[in-house]
Amino acid sequence: MKHLCSFCAVTLFVITNLSSQELHTHSNAASIDSEANSTAGWSSTSATLVSSVQNDPHHGSHSIKIEAVSAGWAVASYQFTAEVGEVYNISVYAKGASSKTPGFFLWEGFGDFTSQSISSSSWALYTFSLTATDTSPKIKVYTGNSFPAAVGDVAYIDHVSIQKVPSDTEAPTAPTLSSNGQTDTTVDLTWSGATDNIGVTGYKVFRDSNLEATLANVNSYPVTGLTANTTYNFTVTALDAAGNESPASSALSITTDNAADTQSPSVPTNLSSPANTDITVDLSWNASTDNVGVTGYRIYKDGSLEASPGNMTSHQVTGLTAGTTYSFTVSALDAAGNESSQSTAVSVTTDSQSGGGSSVWSESGSTASYTGEVAIGTSSVPSGYKLAVDGHIRTREIRVDQDTWPDYVFKEDYDLPSLEEIQKHVAIYGHLPNIPSAKEVEANGMDVGEMNKLLLEKVEELTLYLLEQQKEIVQLKSQNAHVKKLEDALMNLQDKVSKLTKE
Repeated sequence: MKHLCSFCAVTLFVITNLSSQELHTHSNAASIDSEANSTAGWSSTSATLVSSVQNDPHHGSHSIKIEAVSAGWAVASYQFTAEVGEVYNISVYAKGASSKTPGFFLWEGFGDFTSQSISSSSWALYTFSLTATDTSPKIKVYTGNSFPAAVGDVAYIDHVSIQKVPSDTEAPTAPTLSSNGQTDTTVDLTWSGATDNIGVTGYKVFRDSNLEATLANVNSYPVTGLTANTTYNFTVTALDAAGNESPASSALSITTDNAADTQSPSVPTNLSSPANTDITVDLSWNASTDNVGVTGYRIYKDGSLEASPGNMTSHQVTGLTAGTTYSFTVSALDAAGNESSQSTAVSVTTDSQSGGGSSVWSESGSTASYTGEVAIGTSSVPSGYKLAVDGHIRTREIRVDQDTWPDYVFKEDYDLPSLEEIQKHVAIYGHLPNIPSAKEVEANGMDVGEMNKLLLEKVEELTLYLLEQQKEIVQLKSQNAHVKKLEDALMNLQDKVSKLTKE
């Protein structure tokens, strides 16, 4: 592929030069248009002999020989008239016969010149595309890359071309603009289709006809800082290196989403206790309302969070102390995590403890049983649970019974989300789809069995992504093999063309 790219670059260099005026104007042995048995236009140092020779020229009948005849810098140079700031294409065929590496070094009047060594004893093409910083730039050929020159070292040049690159006045074509989506404050823009006679180098994004951003050569841009539920008109233009700007794309009108929910539910009302025992209190309240929807409640006992029972309007507080007065309040929650103010407090005194020394536990053989809730290290058990432990549990094994298991991921009708959908979900919500957020886990805890099921679901989805990626890798290897065959064919064709040219 490296040889293919080099071939294409040289071809483009030659095509560009065909439309420009030749500035290597002297009639000499290295001239393209006016070859002569002469070295006119080429000057040299006192340590250098520049001559026209006929042995093995690359083009025509002559070439220029540059030979070191004494110690010093052995160098030949050619000066031409240029315009500052303009780009010039320079090409030279050269070969060396030196103990020290010959080459093109220390050119004058160019701000972006990089040296090139003449690395072969056979003819090879050397090309430069340079911006002039002086009106009289000078190209130079050295017989060696170190001082002093080795007497007898030789460099040959032939078929020298110096041409100014025509100015680019052609603007790129207009891009085609679209959107990947939006939120209440952002719009994701993407575009394609812009082309240029030289090459597109960047883009400008406009919002409501005002410049929003100037970008490099990319094809997407996230517009941020927008207002919710507002319509905006976007356009994009393409730029090239000469500063030419394309016509604007067709306008794209997008309305941002409604604002994120920041409104809290109403305060629950009529909190009361319809019943209590020595260790329990039953609470009930009227449902709250919300602009989107109430999703749950929080119950506070003496100012501390007691339970989060979900979207229900009653709850039994357990694990209380007999003959004790407690103060209870309730607040409402919505899906965005907004919490209402707490309700008016209700004060409840538990019953006195019953006597008789009876126990709520029963024993059969070596098994003790109890049909109520058990709290260890805490005084209450959340609604819907039988055991609450505030502390560490050490055991060899825990078995969690599950009604479902994520084998459904590998079924043909499973709707596997795309990686783009995953990326967007993570950007918006901060966690994977179908996985509870940190806020939800903090508020409601984590079901071990359900979480293991969800984690395995993600592992199986990842397996499907890897299998799909493997298919793409196999396809790419096949395509690369085909490209290699094309490259070999092109190299063979290039060799044939080179041989025909020399003949």
